[in-house]
Amino acid sequence: DSTEQGDLDFHWYGLSAGTGDVIELYDRLGQDDHNTAALFQRENGQVLALFSRHGSDKNIYITQTEAHDPTSWSPLSVYQDSSNVTYNNLLTAGVGPDKKLYNFSRSRGWNPNFVVLDPETGKWEYGGRLLKSEGRPYLKYRANQDGSKIHVVATDQHPRNFDNSIYHGVMDGQSLFDSNGKLLDQDLSDSDAVPPSALSLVFAGDPDNVAWMADVEVDERDQPVIAFSVQKDGRDLPPKSGGLDHRYHLARFTPAGWRQHEIAFAGERLYSFEDDYTGLVAIDPQDVNHLVISTNANPDSGEPLISKADTLRHYELFEGISEDDGGSFSWTAITQNSTMDNIRPIIPTWEGGKRIVLWLRGSYTTYEDFDTQVVGIIQSR
Repeated sequence: DSTEQGDLDFHWYGLSAGTGDVIELYDRLGQDDHNTAALFQRENGQVLALFSRHGSDKNIYITQTEAHDPTSWSPLSVYQDSSNVTYNNLLTAGVGPDKKLYNFSRSRGWNPNFVVLDPETGKWEYGGRLLKSEGRPYLKYRANQDGSKIHVVATDQHPRNFDNSIYHGVMDGQSLFDSNGKLLDQDLSDSDAVPPSALSLVFAGDPDNVAWMADVEVDERDQPVIAFSVQKDGRDLPPKSGGLDHRYHLARFTPAGWRQHEIAFAGERLYSFEDDYTGLVAIDPQDVNHLVISTNANPDSGEPLISKADTLRHYELFEGISEDDGGSFSWTAITQNSTMDNIRPIIPTWEGGKRIVLWLRGSYTTYEDFDTQVVGIIQSR
């Protein structure tokens, strides 16, 4: 339905009542998987949503619900950046009265910049540039347990353009540090910024090992755990020619430093234009020794997964459990013999005795051409 294509919709579902609904936040924002919203639930029960298009304009759109009411949304307001913007990531940093809400986007210089919500005026203001690169680094963010600091995971550039490594640092709202607490940038509000390579090295990339992060969480010690993919077959090949052999890795920050391991075969690229796109991997926020991965290969052997239902190769979900703090995993199928792909799992934070796993089921041809459903299961822990 062309009148619905590219809508930005908010879906909610009441687990107790078993009912839900769909609220349109923006009519035909654009058929592009970059155009999703960052969501943040405030302590008073309001849900805040910020979203942008895929770098085609300077607007960050802002709306929020009434407290504990997902059906009632405020009129849209707009923060206009000085550069075209894409991606939004909402997290808090700071302690006590200095604790504020930050939104990280790719904007000025195609680099990660951030805006800050003024708690007194309720307005968003430009905060600074987090990192500075000649390319376009890709980032994942995760707040620590009390929301006072933000773990920053970065690549050098887009993996299509660079044999990426993986780096980690910590942002406290004003300054940037490496994994060990070494100060890298005392004042993030000025125009100066360090490159991603100034952060702590988690994984060293090369032509046979091109990395891209997938997820980051914190463990029981409030230390970062990073899941990422590594492309193994791109050396000396032009773009669109490699990406037939990916592996998933997991890295944990320990008292002895960063420790990382290859944990599973990730299969092939999702489509030929992007050699580094995989089905992705999700870390359980309540148990970092539990993962869900999407792959079209046997996670232990790398053999292609051929469905008995249609004799075609599909991406399936596997649940992984580690008994050695992420050094190795045993894998159990969540989906199998499918007639559609199962990709991009997410495990939301939900403390208690149950776990929700969400993912996309359907066909994904490019970031602008996809026909997928959001599906999920509820598991007992």
